[in-house]
Amino acid sequence: MKKFLKFTVVSLGILIIILLSITIIVIFKKYKNDDKILSNSLILNPLIEDVYEFKDFQIEKSKIHIYLENINGNSQVIRTYDTKSGKKISEIKIK
Repeated sequence: MKKFLKFTVVSLGILIIILLSITIIVIFKKYKNDDKILSNSLILNPLIEDVYEFKDFQIEKSKIHIYLENINGNSQVIRTYDTKSGKKISEIKIK
């Protein structure tokens, strides 16, 4: 009975250590900022026209979403550009 109890305690201790290690590794991988590093300058193709005012942006993996509003306030646009090449992927007219 003593040997079985020792074996159980040791095996559960090893299991706890392994699971704790896996948990720590998963947390580090999740919060590690290992996304592709964007260059400091990005040349957009086509450029944003002067009639639009820059309102907001959001970066998602290899895409940048830019929220633009017409200076007159009569139209709003969301443009999506590729962060590697700077080429326009899509454009959504809101208003």
